[in-house]
Amino acid sequence: MANKKMAGCSYGKVNRNMIDNLVKGFDNFKDDLGKRFDKIDESQTELFNHQSSRLPMWATILFTVGGSLLTGLLVWVVTH
Repeated sequence: MANKKMAGCSYGKVNRNMIDNLVKGFDNFKDDLGKRFDKIDESQTELFNHQSSRLPMWATILFTVGGSLLTGLLVWVVTH
């Protein structure tokens, strides 16, 4: 029994061959799935970066401060 692939009955040989094919198929599937996740990650990063650069930082800060002041003024008017 020098070579495991050649030893045993015909059923065992066919069974080992099928198992080897399944293992190779799963390895290919994992590689393909990993590539697809990498592609999804790249597209999500690109979409996030596109959306995050729509307004300059000074405009974002200005709108945040202005909205806070307007909300505070509105609350003060309603409660007094």
